[in-house]
Amino acid sequence: MHIEWFKTNLTQIQKICLAGLFIALAVIMQKVVAINYIPVLPFVRVSFCGPALIIFSSILLGPIYGLLVGAASDLFGYLIFDPRTYPPFLQITAIYAVLGFGSYFVFSLVRSIRSRKLMLGIEISSLTAIWVAATLFLLLNAQVELVFKIVVPIVSGLLFIGLILFSTLYKGKEDNPFISPLHICFASFVCDFLFLLLFGSCMKALAFGFNLFVTIFLCQALVMFVNVMLDTIFISTFQRFTKKYFVEVK
Repeated sequence: MHIEWFKTNLTQIQKICLAGLFIALAVIMQKVVAINYIPVLPFVRVSFCGPALIIFSSILLGPIYGLLVGAASDLFGYLIFDPRTYPPFLQITAIYAVLGFGSYFVFSLVRSIRSRKLMLGIEISSLTAIWVAATLFLLLNAQVELVFKIVVPIVSGLLFIGLILFSTLYKGKEDNPFISPLHICFASFVCDFLFLLLFGSCMKALAFGFNLFVTIFLCQALVMFVNVMLDTIFISTFQRFTKKYFVEVK
């Protein structure tokens, strides 16, 4: 498989300016236009564009800038909005730093995959495994209330079906051939699965206590179903406005 690494014609000055813009926008999307620090679930963060901005900064500017955007957006977001309310969680900052760094490589690798069936197969099998494992845990755990045993599998199942249908049917704009919406959707799923679900659950458990790991993992899985769809739409949109900066490698 030939890997096509992302290349742009941006200068260093342009990258620095864009990184600052991405950091400011990510702070707003992660802290203002988001759901943070729910009293019962303080480790849950539902952002409507924050992860997409961090991922796209990695694609457009490169992995080092992506790392800086991810880390700086979380740190500045904390310093501006939360210093008197919550202690700093550098473990959570590490999640977004890794997301910003690793997304460049994930999207480059995924872009080289030509088989639509392979991408859909991996996505469907992975999501099915997550849903089955989470459902079995809830059903077999005597400490979980009956209402959660019923509601959570149903809600997550509907989100799961919605994400699969979205992955299959979403086409985006046909005037954007640089990377297809299906590749964006699959790469977003891989990024969310590796960096936010697996690595993120471990880091949040380190911050909030490993006795909460399963709860954190389940919440992250539910958020992931929504994040992948939002990331795909936003990244596809961002790409249409910036495709002139990408350089085709021959």
